[in-house]
Amino acid sequence: MTSTASSPASPFHNIQKIAIFRSLYVGDMLCIIPTVRAIRKAFPQASITLIGLPWQQAFVQRFAHYFDEHIVAPGLPGLPEQPFDAVKAVDFLSAMQQRSFDLVLQMQGNGAVTNALCSLFNARYTAGLRRDLDFHDDCALFPVSPDTDHEITRFLKLVDALGIRRHGIDLEFPILPDEEQNYHDLRKTLALPAKTRYICLHAGARDVRRRWPAANYALVGDALIRHDYTVVLTGSEDERTLLDEVVGQMSQVPINLVRAAGHVGLGELAALLRDAVFLISNDTGVSHIAAALRVPSLVLFSPHSDVRRWAPLDRQQHQVMTFDEAADPMAVTQRVLEKLERYSVAAS
Repeated sequence: MTSTASSPASPFHNIQKIAIFRSLYVGDMLCIIPTVRAIRKAFPQASITLIGLPWQQAFVQRFAHYFDEHIVAPGLPGLPEQPFDAVKAVDFLSAMQQRSFDLVLQMQGNGAVTNALCSLFNARYTAGLRRDLDFHDDCALFPVSPDTDHEITRFLKLVDALGIRRHGIDLEFPILPDEEQNYHDLRKTLALPAKTRYICLHAGARDVRRRWPAANYALVGDALIRHDYTVVLTGSEDERTLLDEVVGQMSQVPINLVRAAGHVGLGELAALLRDAVFLISNDTGVSHIAAALRVPSLVLFSPHSDVRRWAPLDRQQHQVMTFDEAADPMAVTQRVLEKLERYSVAAS
């Protein structure tokens, strides 16, 4: 089967096999969905393969309307997510060359490491972002993107470079039917009746430097419960100790998701967020899920994360505070309560 780009100005024809390289985690992956959506709509009959980390098999299944296949990349030089394995890396590059991709999109970042790597796949066309002073033989397919560009909109430069149409900047997070059923059971486990007004507090983050202090989350949680909201502390099994730390410093009683339900799948967690009236979180993957599901949120940014690059684009629905601005937890509580009051007035 063949396909052509949706824009008559696009010079790319007979694109049958597309590969996207992005070896990263949930929040990072959600940020490329507007670009992937545009690629899929431009080449509806092409096979799109995601190349990256092992966990992304589940991501491909969730976004089966965009991706057709997943390939696990081994540890590669210059990429910290997995330890480098020279033998596996050579075998991987050989396998990628044998795939004879028509188009490879380097979507790992600024291309300092991965542009050369993806060029070794030997596709008909290769495109990716690059830094201002980096040279490439085909600069038209390697637009410049400083690391201060927003993570969602920067990759849309690749869409423009390919001469195809953009299809919005909205994120997506499909919740699968079995996850909906599991979520129904989870609500019973958590004793969350229908119409419960609850707020999710997510104190964790993969990078511990991005975590607002547990004591601050405890103070905010107590204040919200005193304002008649149910507070649900969300996190992964790996963050059990952190959630216990928050609970241990609270005078009120929240719902501790990990203590109550153990491991909760990503889709079930997303459904829990979807039905919350608000989310307070660090700059981590959960904040991007909330943005995708249009859940009002306040995202707390440490000095180790760039607001310009990672803050939600809709700054009406999603509030942002730096750690300096959030030094007083009561200021955070007040910001949330004021936002909830405005939502209540607008809905009435």
